[in-house]
Amino acid sequence: MIQRFSFIAIGWCLCVTLLHCKKRVYEVQTDFLDKEKWYLVFRGTNTKEGLVSKEYNKSNNKPSHVGICMYQDPEWLVYHVLSPRKKDSTALIIENIDSFFDVEKESIYNASIYVIDNLTTYEILKLKRQLQKYEKLNLQFDLSFKSKDTTKVYCSKFVRDLLRNVNNRKFKVETSKVKLKPLHSVYLGQDSLEYYPVDVFQCTDDILLLKEWTFE
Repeated sequence: MIQRFSFIAIGWCLCVTLLHCKKRVYEVQTDFLDKEKWYLVFRGTNTKEGLVSKEYNKSNNKPSHVGICMYQDPEWLVYHVLSPRKKDSTALIIENIDSFFDVEKESIYNASIYVIDNLTTYEILKLKRQLQKYEKLNLQFDLSFKSKDTTKVYCSKFVRDLLRNVNNRKFKVETSKVKLKPLHSVYLGQDSLEYYPVDVFQCTDDILLLKEWTFE
């Protein structure tokens, strides 16, 4: 009887352990963020778009998407651009930082937060005003990555345009031109690509890494 009870107890413990492992939650902590500062948030995903994007970064092959983050009471909001799933929908997405960094839903394997350093009060005001303008526009995702139309953008160009509007000397970033691999050439419908890499902001003096996470 005692032996049987022992087997049942061991079995129960194993079930609890397995269930606990299965429910393991990966999180990006944000409690260290300063509500007075602004941030760039990066994520690297295993989606088809992510795999293509990160391959043509300047030096860091982990991030495949970027957005800008600000505190708006009572939560942290991320403004970023993605190709809309519904026709005629804006490409601009505004969501809380937990949704942006939803590891399981977005297939995220890498995440990082950079602070936009030394922003003046006037520059912050300009950022807010520009975001308000974008909210009223029907932004389109630039699938060609080469449109001159300011209402057609992709994630890194959206961030670049925002920062350039704030201070085009401090946040001056250049496009990169690369020859596409055959498979990517078919996917994008062009032989070469001139665009703003996702990691281009990580190479500037006023945008500093605060924390990075890697998920298995």
